[in-house]
Amino acid sequence: MKCMLKYSFSLLLVCSWFCATAQFEFDELPRRQVFVRVGYDLSRLALPYVREIGSHGMEFSVDAELHYNFFPVIEFGNQSLKHNTDSLRYKMSGQYARIGLDYNLLKYKHRLDRDIFFLGLRFAGTKFSHEAPYAVVSGVWGDSVDGIPLSNITAYWGEAVVGVKGELLKNLYIGLTIRAKMMFSHTDYKSMTPYIVPGYGKGFNRFNAGMSYSIMYAIPIRSAGSDGYEIE
Repeated sequence: MKCMLKYSFSLLLVCSWFCATAQFEFDELPRRQVFVRVGYDLSRLALPYVREIGSHGMEFSVDAELHYNFFPVIEFGNQSLKHNTDSLRYKMSGQYARIGLDYNLLKYKHRLDRDIFFLGLRFAGTKFSHEAPYAVVSGVWGDSVDGIPLSNITAYWGEAVVGVKGELLKNLYIGLTIRAKMMFSHTDYKSMTPYIVPGYGKGFNRFNAGMSYSIMYAIPIRSAGSDGYEIE
């Protein structure tokens, strides 16, 4: 928990620095419509098929324009895995969350324009458990049956992201996010490295890559007003 608070505080400092250095621009920019955009990651539906050992999970996201072109983001989900063969029974399940900030590189065409091409950062954490109650181990004197007891694990990592979000129908959006992930810390794996760390990927990798393909809906919170609709 102390590790998560430390990284969260560092992320808030970075976000504050961005806002402070860009404040001179905000005062001269027109008002934007206030909205909250909620999403579901459709790529989670492919989890059972994209690896030699498939998993299952769901992921949701919430973002909003905090200030012109700056979008704080929260993403959260769960992931589980069960793998049973003649020589191994393994299962894992847990939840994860990410918090971060995206910056839009596009110029808006009007005040209701929410299409963005963004760069961003995330800090993420997970708490999960895994076990292998049955495992056949090969040795000099032949095979033996063993088991690895239940372990509870926490892990923290960071992500650099790039992506797009575009309006498909009124208030309905699709988005693609590419992720580069680096593990910061985790509790001792003891006798077994987790095959999958929820939200992160393969547990034995220090670096992972990932992708999200999401469908989102924008919920207007406050009208943009009628004056000066077009942004010069």
